Amino acid sequence: MKTMTLAFTIFIGFSSFAGTPAFNEAMKNALTQFGQSKNVADFQSTANTFQRIANSAKDEWLPEYYQAQCYILMSFMDQDKIQKDAYLDIAEKAINSILSKVPENSEVYAIQGFMYTARLVVDPVNRGREYSILSMESLKKSLHFNPQNPRALYLQLSNEIGTAKFFGTDVSMYCERINTLIKNWDDYNQAEPLYPSWGEKQAQGLTENCTETNTDSIK
Repeated sequence: MKTMTLAFTIFIGFSSFAGTPAFNEAMKNALTQFGQSKNVADFQSTANTFQRIANSAKDEWLPEYYQAQCYILMSFMDQDKIQKDAYLDIAEKAINSILSKVPENSEVYAIQGFMYTARLVVDPVNRGREYSILSMESLKKSLHFNPQNPRALYLQLSNEIGTAKFFGTDVSMYCERINTLIKNWDDYNQAEPLYPSWGEKQAQGLTENCTETNTDSIK
């Protein structure tokens, strides 16, 4: 009986924390920490913070989203391939957990596409085909649920440009889409407080593919 009472109390604690001012404040503080993170150690600490919030708000998807994002970014920073995959294993587990809660969320499929791209980067020669397809499929799902999700649009463009460069194809054909995305970013990036809003700077970075010098260099 005591065990049942304890379990019920814990469940009530989870339920009462999710969506409350305390939850919002915890998320704001964690996002500030996220914005200040610069290296693997910083992002590990931030990921741990989001994990603690997730443990106290089982029904919320945002803490696990940012936890997954931390580990994806860590995978790009670490040089060891085994460690890269270890980070991505944690990210993938978090993403799968989120999808069990919100299976039609555009942002979750966008970050899943990002995770698959990170998997590809670990070993492009051997993983290129498999993970480029998986990433493309995830981003298509993201855009199905929100055709104007700017993160999905950015990641889709980035993947297509990366593939074009790999095969030595002129990437100037993507410039109009890049410019349209940047021009309309603020209109596309309409979201609830605490929701993902990243990607604008990364999208602006794609414009380097539209300079005459860069275009000539890949021919």
